[in-house]
Amino acid sequence: MDNFVKPVDSLSRLINEKAEKLYLSLKELPLEQLDLSELSKSYFKGCHQQRNFFSVQTAAELLYRSILLKGKPVEEIVLMDYGAGVGSLYLLAKMIGCKMVVYNDIMAEMTDAAEKVANYLKIQIDLYITADHSGTIEQLNEKGISCDIILSRNVVEHIYDLNDFYKKMSAGQPNALIYFSTTANYQNPAMLWFHKRLHKKHEQVFIPVRKSIISSKLNAISANELEQLALATRGLAMQDLDNAIEMYRVKSVLPNPDIHYSNTCNPENGVWSEHILPVEDYEKIITTKGYNLTILPAFWDTHYSSGIKNIVGKSMNFVTGLLGNKGGLKITAFIYIIAEKK
Repeated sequence: MDNFVKPVDSLSRLINEKAEKLYLSLKELPLEQLDLSELSKSYFKGCHQQRNFFSVQTAAELLYRSILLKGKPVEEIVLMDYGAGVGSLYLLAKMIGCKMVVYNDIMAEMTDAAEKVANYLKIQIDLYITADHSGTIEQLNEKGISCDIILSRNVVEHIYDLNDFYKKMSAGQPNALIYFSTTANYQNPAMLWFHKRLHKKHEQVFIPVRKSIISSKLNAISANELEQLALATRGLAMQDLDNAIEMYRVKSVLPNPDIHYSNTCNPENGVWSEHILPVEDYEKIITTKGYNLTILPAFWDTHYSSGIKNIVGKSMNFVTGLLGNKGGLKITAFIYIIAEKK
């Protein structure tokens, strides 16, 4: 079997050993016996089980890179998998011997499913938290838990208010290295094109929702005004959307949706449709909260069922290595966003 991380030291060899065991266990996981919700079951099948090696490989890479950067022994690491869903990261973190592993997700049915999977595999996760970032920080602080590392895979692109997220993490979990990965890579022209198409598709779903919200607050609005305001409020949700509607009612001022690039979000809960941002925006958001920011290229999956896809993936990984950290951002499949306290 291929390595999950390059075995160059004792940490990588440990992670490889446990990753292989987890890979084989997840491959044979009897989902139908675990009484999971249909949503969590579908999520696990689509995002992890169908690409099992890549899922575990990504978890292994995140763990290896972050623990190495943190510079502490595994057995001293307090780690949180933020927005974990039903994946492999929180499981592998405990298998390699982290001192404490905290699972987090905003959806109770994901937390329930994740706990059932862990229990079936006889992996004892120390704490499960179902909350957004504010509620999560509150619960951690109430229990006196200070995280060394906060990891996340494909979640940062869904967090509605990144300014608030990093501000509260900086204050509430000041010792944590925040190490995220995301496929929302603005620097890669192909990924940017793909995301713009995705945003356009999802916006057709969100416009009617915003129209409904606007109409409920502005009963006398004309059809033409409703159309204009619905288009102008793209990228706004919850209180921000309410404030924009009120500003229009009082001053007839339309917000500028172009500040969100092509991005759009669910106006009812603020979940972004794959929020894609340039490096410069991440710098403005993260470095002003007391962090040093590093954005690095990750890798392409080379374990598809398609041999052609695997050849392409290996070729792209080779070219990424030649281009280095900066040039590699333009062709990598996904990126690492690393916030380290100054």
